[in-house]
Amino acid sequence: MEVARMSYIVYYKGNGVLKRLEKMPVNIAYTSEKLNYTIFYGELRQEKNYFNQLKNIKGFLKLEQSNMFDEELNFTLNRDSK
Repeated sequence: MEVARMSYIVYYKGNGVLKRLEKMPVNIAYTSEKLNYTIFYGELRQEKNYFNQLKNIKGFLKLEQSNMFDEELNFTLNRDSK
C-alpha cells in the first residue's frame, strides 16, 4: 500500500470553509485567522474530491498544493500475509 499525501492550502472568507474542513477526512495543520487560509494534509488522489466539496461553500476562494511539502516523506507500506 502506497501512502501518497500532500499538503494543501485553502484560501477563504468566512468560517463556512473551516467547518467543512473539520468534517472532512483531512489533518488540519495550521489556520491563520488573520490572513484567512488553512493548511491541511490529505490524500493526493483525493485532490479533486476536496475541491468539489469546497467549491460550493460560500466564502471559498482557492485550493492549491503547498510548495513547502516534501514528497520524500511519502512511503510504501508492505504487509506480509501469514
